[in-house]
Parts: sequence; structure tokens; C-alpha cells
Amino acid sequence: MTVPLRRTPVRFRCWLAGCVLALGAGFGALHAFAPGPDLAAIIREPGALLLLALILLADFYPTLPWMRDTNPFGEFIFSTPLAIAALMVYGPHSAIVFVIAGLAMTLALRMRWWRVVLNTALWGIQGLAAAGVLAVIWHWFSWTDQVPGWAILPITVVLTVVIEGLNVLLVLTSQVLARATTPRAYLTDWRRQVTIGTLDLTAPIPAVLAATQPVLLPLLAIAMIAALAGLRAVTSRTTQAGTDPLTGVPNRAYLLGQLTARLSAHDIERHPVMVLLVDLDRFKQVNDELGHLVGDRVLVEVARRLADAIRSTDVIARFGGDEFAVLLAGGSGQPQPEEVAARIRAAVARPVEIPGRSVRVGITVGWSQADRRDTDPMALLQRADARLYAAKAARPARTGAPEPAAATGCPDGFDGTESDTCPGGPAAGTGADAPEERMARSAATGTGWDPVWTGAQAGILPAHDGGAQAAPAR
Repeated sequence: MTVPLRRTPVRFRCWLAGCVLALGAGFGALHAFAPGPDLAAIIREPGALLLLALILLADFYPTLPWMRDTNPFGEFIFSTPLAIAALMVYGPHSAIVFVIAGLAMTLALRMRWWRVVLNTALWGIQGLAAAGVLAVIWHWFSWTDQVPGWAILPITVVLTVVIEGLNVLLVLTSQVLARATTPRAYLTDWRRQVTIGTLDLTAPIPAVLAATQPVLLPLLAIAMIAALAGLRAVTSRTTQAGTDPLTGVPNRAYLLGQLTARLSAHDIERHPVMVLLVDLDRFKQVNDELGHLVGDRVLVEVARRLADAIRSTDVIARFGGDEFAVLLAGGSGQPQPEEVAARIRAAVARPVEIPGRSVRVGITVGWSQADRRDTDPMALLQRADARLYAAKAARPARTGAPEPAAATGCPDGFDGTESDTCPGGPAAGTGADAPEERMARSAATGTGWDPVWTGAQAGILPAHDGGAQAAPAR
């Protein structure tokens, strides 16, 4: 969900407008009918101001420079229990802190303006719903009555269920309407979502402090910073273990773990698992003629483009050397492999701009799918690999020795079109394939040079049109 608003579906834009209208109408009704102290009285309370400061700290601290290599918002949102505590102590009118928390979080993450509006509206609606439930609970009581100790935890559980349940529903609806995911893909990791929600059960701690000893609330800031630092350390180690150090995308080990989990899903018969392998054509030639540093920069840029070409719920991983893998998320909205391959080819076809020159690489794609839970992950990958090499071997051989690409440019007459190729070439960057494997690839295609080719055998995805091309940057 990073595109301009005008490029989102119409129904999503209608949903966004509806959420904003619901937020305004809800707070209007809250101001007119809700019991308890009003905002003017709440902002005079030291405990309320300190809770608000803690909420802002919880949302902004993870975005500081030394925290930016991880995203704690994907694991725990520390501002939510603080907002619940404000509700429990100061009543329904304090639901405004949910709006402030949603606004602060999205501003801290520097999201697009419409995502700031959407997130603020969704958080505000959750706060309104919790405020309404709290007003019903206190219908027969006065806000001056002290909450019985035995009632604090049950009330917290009720508010947590309302807030987190509504959060799942609202976010799921938003992402489905925006075509960013499918219900199945979003709900796959439901255990993690439940774990995130359990943090809200700590709300009584800041609530009791705000009501009885607000001077002690700053101590929670120390505990929160320490918790975020520990979460950062754990997340960083976990991320590094499953991330390719050069390109920053997941590595082979992470891919195999995700593939194993998808293959064991109970609904695999209705939603088959599909994986694509993407191989950069003649990448070794780029390395040999332009250097490994240029080859590494090409790999990094290709990885970025592949990530942009797939859905946020799909997985892109560096499979090894100059090969990448794409694991599709599945679900009713899953595109066909031909569609994904076409998007990938279009993304990679653009020249990679390197200081002093422009490098173009081609790709070949192979894919396979499985709809049985007993499928071996490696067997699935081997089928995709076999189809990839079949696509390579299906290219008509070109006679004659290849022309080497000049270090300073392409042969005269090269104009960058698909029918006028300039030899450049792939190189195996960090973790490249062995020379013997590359020789086997050349033998499979008949020569070391692949011409422009747009045809395909039945059942095989077409190979990308061009090879690696190097030309001086204009």
C-alpha cells in the first residue's frame, strides 16, 4: 500500500472516506452523550498528560536512527496499553488518545498522506468502540466511584478483545479493498496477532499509576525503552539469520522455512503453493567485464525491483548466486505465474544505472506448484529449476562466437532496442554459481550467447528478451 491514492481501487477510496466520516460522527456523538469528565477536565490531570507523553514516546522512539534497522510495530505496539489505561482512568472522552496514537505512528513511519489519514481513522474508530463499551459497563455507576480491584482485569480483557478484534477486521478490510492481500494470507499468521494483543493486558499497570501515583509514570518510560532495545536486538539477530547480506532480501534458508510452512497448510488443496525461480541471463559476463562491484550493484537493484513487482504478501528471496525465488502468497486473488513473470520481466528490463554506464540484464523464469501436503519443498524447487532450464534450452542457438562488450561502450549502431543487442554480461556476485555449473548452462543452450527470443514452448514461460547489455550512461 505505497502507491498514490489515485491508483488505488475506487471501492478502497470510498472505504477511506467512510472511515473518516465515521470517525467524525463518532466523536461528535461521544462529545454529546458520553458520561465522565470532558476533555477540558482531562487535560488538567497530570496523569493524563504523562500518559499522553508516554504514548508519543512509544510511537516515535522506534523511528530514531539507532532503531531504524528493525520495525517493532510489526511485533508490539506499546502505545495501545497506554491508551487503554487512559480510557480506564479518565473515561470515554479520553478516546481522543487513540487518534493521537494513530497519527503519531504513521507520521513517525513517514507513510503517504492517505495512509496517515486511514491509520488515524482506524485507530480512532477502535478507540470509539472501546469508549462505547466502557460507557455501557459504567452505565449504573458514577465516574467518582473507585473501580473494584477484582473488576480491573476483566474490564481490561473486554477492552482488549474489542480493540484488537476491531483492528483485525478494519485492517483486513482495508488491505483487501486495496488489493494488497487476501483474507487467507492476512489471517495465516493469526498466532502472532494474538501474541501482539496480549501486551494490551498490561494496561492496568499504567492505569493504577495514573490514578494513584502519576509521579511514578516516568519510570515506565525507562522500562519501555529497555524493552524496545531488547526487542531490537532479538529482531536484528533473527533478521540477519534469514536475510541475504548483499541484497537485503530473505535468503534460501528463510525461503525454505516459509515454503515448508505453506506446504503444511490445511487448505493447500484449495490454494496450491506456487514458487517461481528467476535466473539472470549472462550475469557472469557482467562480472568478468565490468567487475564484481558492478555485478553486486546489479544484484541489489534487481532484488529491489523484484520486491516492487510482487505483492507485499509474497516472498522474494535470493536463492543463490544470480538466482532469485518468488513464493506466491496464495488465496483466491493469487495471480497466474505468467502474470507475475510478465511483471518481473518488465521491472528487470529497465537499464540499471551505474556511475559511468548503463547495464541491462535479462531473466529466465521457471515455476512449479503443489497441492498436496506431503510435497517435498526441494522437489518443488527442483521442478521449477527444471522448467527454468527447459526455457533456456528452448532458445534457438546463435552461430558464431559472441562479440565481447567493450569496457567503454557498445559496438557502433547499438540503439538499446530489443532487436539490437549489445553483449555485456552477467556476473556471479557474492555467492555466485561455480564455473562448472555455468559451463553446464552454456552447454544447455548450445552457445555462450543467447539472442533476442520471444517465443516459448507450450507450458514453459517465455524467457526474457535480452541479455546483459552494457553501454555508457547518457
